[in-house]
Amino acid sequence: MDGRFETPRMHSLTSWILFLIAVQSLVAVDAPLYPLQHHDQWQLEDPAAWEWQGEGEATLLVLKKPSHYKPKFRRPFNLGWFGGTDLDSFTLTCEARLDVFNKGNNDVCIAFGGRSESEFYYAHLGETADGVHLQLHVVNNADRKAITTTRAKALPWKPGHWHPIKLVRDASSGSIKVWFEDQLVLEASDTTFAKGRIGFGSFDDLGAFRKVTITSASAQPALQVEVVAGGGTMIENAPATQCKVTQPFGIAFDPQDNMFICEETHRLLRVDAKTGVLNVVTSAKAKNAPAGDNGAAKDASFIAPHNLVADAEGNLFIADTYHYAVRRVDAKTGFVTTFAGNGSKELSGDGGPATSAGLDGLACLCFNHDFSKLFLGGFSKVIRVVDMKTAIITTVPGFGGSRAMAVDSKDSLFTTVGNGVRMLATDGKVTVLNDPSAAPLLKGVKHLWADREDNILIADAGNHLIRKFIVAERKLVTLAGVGEKGASGVPGLALQAQLGEPHGVVTHPRTGDIYIADSRNHRVLRLKQRP
Repeated sequence: MDGRFETPRMHSLTSWILFLIAVQSLVAVDAPLYPLQHHDQWQLEDPAAWEWQGEGEATLLVLKKPSHYKPKFRRPFNLGWFGGTDLDSFTLTCEARLDVFNKGNNDVCIAFGGRSESEFYYAHLGETADGVHLQLHVVNNADRKAITTTRAKALPWKPGHWHPIKLVRDASSGSIKVWFEDQLVLEASDTTFAKGRIGFGSFDDLGAFRKVTITSASAQPALQVEVVAGGGTMIENAPATQCKVTQPFGIAFDPQDNMFICEETHRLLRVDAKTGVLNVVTSAKAKNAPAGDNGAAKDASFIAPHNLVADAEGNLFIADTYHYAVRRVDAKTGFVTTFAGNGSKELSGDGGPATSAGLDGLACLCFNHDFSKLFLGGFSKVIRVVDMKTAIITTVPGFGGSRAMAVDSKDSLFTTVGNGVRMLATDGKVTVLNDPSAAPLLKGVKHLWADREDNILIADAGNHLIRKFIVAERKLVTLAGVGEKGASGVPGLALQAQLGEPHGVVTHPRTGDIYIADSRNHRVLRLKQRP
């Protein structure tokens, strides 16, 4: 039956963020999803109205009593959402049952393309076609609107009987088709929402769902997360997971796969690729300690280094943030020198030697694909670049600065903007690539990295997430985190783990695994695809 709308009940931010990202954790590309087997991935708008029955393949999601949930707009009164990364083109199959038949037009509903509680499509599977029942609808921050182009006259619902249903969505064309008892009963074409979550429910009728399977080419590979450094009490000369790491900000790998970590607390660490043992390269020094140029790294000092990178020979370049300099550690001698910056907090020196330039609060470094240029980002409104052959520094023209930037294999330069990225191509053209449907909005981004497919990894510190912007598809997806600060869920599925303001994200140059500086949790994490 249909009903009336009343004022909405608001949900917590945490619930909605979990709702938006959880489905990515379940499967690999093109593999089927079995949503009912994962109770913890569901958001029920009125939990008291629902009941889980059975386990595994026999799981039922039962709408057992009328809901007290009051949506803002005319739409199903109660939906249970299988939350997660957005599905665009997919096939959903299930069986549905109506448990209570009233005098009116009984129904169940299948929602999809869900972006929020007021933005989604739904198939209204009523007994008899009329102005609202047995229709495909869109809810777009307004009362539902029918978009059906073709439909059956009635559905052969039977009390207590399980009916097979199939819904096919082709996001590229906008096509939506629904089958009931193997008969095509609803068709529409609409592109209001390119992608979103799926859900089940009704207005005020009762029923159940079982054997739900979703196949989608857009589902993201499941990722596992584990600690690779930090969490222990040892200082050094022990496995990295038994050592103490404090506020890691940057991660880099040399050509031998050794991992280097710079901490906001002034230290530089090294994890041996063969043994996994952590050693302190540079210990914390007082802020007024000598910088230690032209001496061994162990005697040098850094002030809150935010980032570091390695070149093809394994030389390290460190964003020594509050020395206002880029420091270089020679791979052969271990000696430290200043590569860029004169120690003053200013923007100066364009067209001259990098060591004579004033730099303003460095936060990010990145090489281009052949290591011929080193880009410097920070807290100012510009991006600087040093020619590695001439050591001359200039400002990148026509592209505003950012503390987070990346360069892909084509030498395109990226920063973040809105819910996507801003790209400066080698021809000087600036393009904004955005995903308006993604949520939550990027917030407090601290670092970017171009992976091996030239997609942009994002340390979304303000949301405690690791995101990926798929450049070719203009799609923003979440790889790790639940959207709230914490430390639980590690090891485990990346999308069920809590993070704490991650400040760094890189890929391993050989394996492609993703490494995260989980800064406020004082650890370094690794993301790997589920074996």
